Amino acid sequence: MSAVSQPPAEDPRVVRSRSAAVAAARTLFLENGYVGTTMDDIAALAGISKRTLYNNYPDKAALFTQMVTDVIVYAEEFAHGLSAEFADLRAGDFPDGLHGLGRRLALAILRPEIIALRRLLIGEARSFPELAAGYFDRAPGRVMEVLASGFQQLSSAGRLKSADPERVAEQFAYLVVGAPLDRAMLHGAMPTEDHVIACARDGVETFLARYGTDHP
Repeated sequence: MSAVSQPPAEDPRVVRSRSAAVAAARTLFLENGYVGTTMDDIAALAGISKRTLYNNYPDKAALFTQMVTDVIVYAEEFAHGLSAEFADLRAGDFPDGLHGLGRRLALAILRPEIIALRRLLIGEARSFPELAAGYFDRAPGRVMEVLASGFQQLSSAGRLKSADPERVAEQFAYLVVGAPLDRAMLHGAMPTEDHVIACARDGVETFLARYGTDHP
């Protein structure tokens, strides 16, 4: 049997150029907005020639798409990790485990770069409707799907009162992160980590009061 041929490795210089271009574009998009950023600006900040930049990314839209795609990948990885946490919740100390999940969810969402990207993407949604829809479906939408599935499993295991899992997931997410997220999105000011954790803790307590089986 002949050996399976492997695809040729990418030129490290090309990899470095692409990485530098995306990092520079991210910085400039988040600081100056999409309209306020030019390919010349990106090339200068990345420390590469305009020719090299255009060889890797044909236009500004391609770099914007790549930046959003990178965040989607992060969100998908986070959602995958949540699935594993629900297995531990069914077997371990349920209230403490749920508090840990709520805290990690809040801290993952309330990151300055995530808030800045959401604000930017909302502003450009009319120009990039498919990209905005894809972000919603594969980032916050995917996290909500995992939460709904996990809460359904916890309900079946008798750890939570039975209810519509999608509504339960929505209520959990808003209780632990909704209010500080709204303020950050509209005011642009990030809450402190202590405030995020305190809101998540109180949100989980309220959630348990409604859905926990140890409550009447």
